[in-house]
Amino acid sequence: MNRKAFIKNMGLAAGVVALGLGCSKEAAASGTDTSGKTAVSAGKVAVVYFSWSGNTRFAAETIAKKAGAALFEIKAETSYNSDFNKCCDEAKPECYGKKLRPIKPIEGLDLAKYDVVFVGTPDWWGTMAPPVRTWVARNKDALKGKTVGIFQTHGGGGMERVGKEFAEVVGDAAKILPPKAFSGSSIKSATKALEAFVDERIAGK
Repeated sequence: MNRKAFIKNMGLAAGVVALGLGCSKEAAASGTDTSGKTAVSAGKVAVVYFSWSGNTRFAAETIAKKAGAALFEIKAETSYNSDFNKCCDEAKPECYGKKLRPIKPIEGLDLAKYDVVFVGTPDWWGTMAPPVRTWVARNKDALKGKTVGIFQTHGGGGMERVGKEFAEVVGDAAKILPPKAFSGSSIKSATKALEAFVDERIAGK
């Protein structure tokens, strides 16, 4: 992801929300499951996310509200600098190297309680933010047998490698839902699209 796109994702430029590709096209590009909605009981959905600028946080909160899900935030042990350029200096080599940035334990999160887990990340240089990669890698065994899916906010690049690399880290022991990409710069006007993301993937029972 280039600098201009990254700035947009951080919410420093305006844009029009991207609804992304259709589920079938997204799934085909990332090797995910396309076999319809997943039936899930009330209280069995969790949303786990990392956010630097607040864009992914807004998406996660909206998705959690629509899904009736518990909401959990991934936090790095050492936070990224709040200055854009300094954050880039820290994060770019981590992203290109697929490095795992240490994260804090998430208080109250017991994955055994949930059947469906949505994971949210910003798109940083075409991939997951390093704290998200760390969380997924650390919990891939706990995600076995569950239905998992990723959503991301971006600055113009679309899904890029996020869905594909998420699936690679999770492995084939979980059912992976079609991923979705949302424009970060106008995410706060994308409530309907975020709610549709939930409706297209899970159904209450």
